[in-house]
Amino acid sequence: MEKNKDHKLKRIWIATLLIISWSLCLITVNYPDDHVLGYNPILMYVLYSLMAIVSIASLVLILIKKPYLSDILSTASLVFYFTLSGIIFVKRLLAGYVMFLPMLTISLFILAIIASATVILLSMKRRREGYFIAIISYSFFSLSVVLESYPVVYDQVSEVYGNIKIVYFVAIITASILGIINFAQMYKEHK
Repeated sequence: MEKNKDHKLKRIWIATLLIISWSLCLITVNYPDDHVLGYNPILMYVLYSLMAIVSIASLVLILIKKPYLSDILSTASLVFYFTLSGIIFVKRLLAGYVMFLPMLTISLFILAIIASATVILLSMKRRREGYFIAIISYSFFSLSVVLESYPVVYDQVSEVYGNIKIVYFVAIITASILGIINFAQMYKEHK
């Protein structure tokens, strides 16, 4: 019983932190001058909204005691994140931002496929494989966010945008760590 409460609490925190993170992302789309490189506001609004909605649904599922479905939805938000990042990186490459290597862009789409595989495996009730791949998805998710947040480190953005991004960064990294721990524990339980 205690273990179930621990899992529930972790899932609640993951969903809540993802909701906060995607909400902050929606706010920062309003700072076009602070997007140091090219960006697509309409695409960002749509996909960040979808990520927030999916994360809210994930939280609701936890509260109505459907943790397995919650795990599927929390991972689905990563699919949207990797896809959005990949598309934006393609646009940056096409605009001539050579610092973003094609390999990084290809990696984001591969990560979107890996996260999609997690969702598919969990949906097919192949929990062991699904939870294992979820660990990989969340690990690379945290790495992607570190790479994404580099402009804040170099003081290339306004103070307000920088502060919002720092809160986003901390929330996402915390959610990623909790996600890795949660899915690792679930993987052990389904051996």
